[in-house]
Amino acid sequence: MEDNEEVKVYRAERGGHVCYFLEGTVPDTEAFHWTLWNRYGIESTKTSKGLDWYNDTLSVFWYWAPRFAEYLKEKMDIELRCADAQDWLAFPAGFLVAERLNIPLVCRIHSGEYGRSLGNPDKGDAPIQIEAASLAFADYIQGVSVSETAFQITHLMPIKERMDEKLRKRRSDKWFQYQQLRNEKIKSFLLYESEGEMTLLKDMIGGMPNGIHLDEWDKIQEEDIKDGRNMLRELIPGMDKFIFFIGRTSYRKGLDFLLDAVSQNKDEYKNVGLVIVSSMDSDTYREYKGKLEKMGITDQAKIVNRWMEADEKMKLMCASDVIALPSVYEPFGIVALEGLAADYAAERNGMVGPVTVVGNTGGMAEIIKSGKSGFEVPIHDFEIDPDMLHRALQKGLEEDKKKEISREGAERVQKKYFRWSSILEKVLGIYDKAEKNWKDKLRHV
Repeated sequence: MEDNEEVKVYRAERGGHVCYFLEGTVPDTEAFHWTLWNRYGIESTKTSKGLDWYNDTLSVFWYWAPRFAEYLKEKMDIELRCADAQDWLAFPAGFLVAERLNIPLVCRIHSGEYGRSLGNPDKGDAPIQIEAASLAFADYIQGVSVSETAFQITHLMPIKERMDEKLRKRRSDKWFQYQQLRNEKIKSFLLYESEGEMTLLKDMIGGMPNGIHLDEWDKIQEEDIKDGRNMLRELIPGMDKFIFFIGRTSYRKGLDFLLDAVSQNKDEYKNVGLVIVSSMDSDTYREYKGKLEKMGITDQAKIVNRWMEADEKMKLMCASDVIALPSVYEPFGIVALEGLAADYAAERNGMVGPVTVVGNTGGMAEIIKSGKSGFEVPIHDFEIDPDMLHRALQKGLEEDKKKEISREGAERVQKKYFRWSSILEKVLGIYDKAEKNWKDKLRHV
């Protein structure tokens, strides 16, 4: 954007795809926030990360995105047919781009505030208001799993309907009447199950999974898996079997439930090593080292406190006996799909892959067929019973069951609905639905 000192635009290219990054300031932040309130009902600038972050990072992106989109269209002759906003962090930019360029808008919910807050959100917080606003202003809404989409709709619709009432005077009666029609279509989603495996795409809202590229897993050879096994043995010498956890230490990821399951049944894990891969700050690392000591499992558990590169992670996953992912909230859970990919890589080499154990939540519960391609552990009030998790881990360590699940997991991850090419076809179909809804909106409002 030439001769504009208030914003800098950075261009990057990767794999033939061009990306732009915006850096700048908002000329009048207060006036801009008033615009978000007046047009879209977003009343609060309060966020869990603080007002400075909201103003200096997000508001800048939201403010300049529509202006830059207009620049691409008018000055660079790039045709923009649909805006696609990913998660609440981008939704306000999507609202403004779609309105400024008069094009359809797709909003994708990756992780909802109700789940992130473990069912107890601050309803005055900006993220949840923005998520609710997406149900009013997006021409199509998509979640990353059918169950996650239904979970979000169920909790966001009451907020959305209250926002409709508040916006009625600022918009119009016609706008409000159109929202009533939208609400019926959105709510009807809750009455249906998946049309196909893990996918339900209705007129205005849908859920479908993320995918996985198996190309990198095709490169895994028998010696790589044996190398992974040796790495596990070096981390915890003297163990016959290994449980592998990878993820953050936040409550939602369930690491503490896993530690309880192992420590409360120590005698049954004498020959089983627990490898915990996480990137912790120094205080968190000391905290979890202390927990292992207090629980008396320092000889059985090892924390690998660093970012793990993909090739090393793949080796360790393929070589593990159980991959434990006891999340209590997970919209999709790509790592569960990677657990099945580890089965695929192992089976290709005539070996037995790991058993993936997950919390029965969101996409993880859809990826894993309990007792077939892994095990799901029940969740109640965002908690997992360590005894039930222990039972699932023990099942996964059984050799006969492990062989059966490895075969099933390898077959499942190759299904069409996990292929990005198939997902792309569905995304293009979503754009068509969004355009249809946008035209319908223009007729009503």
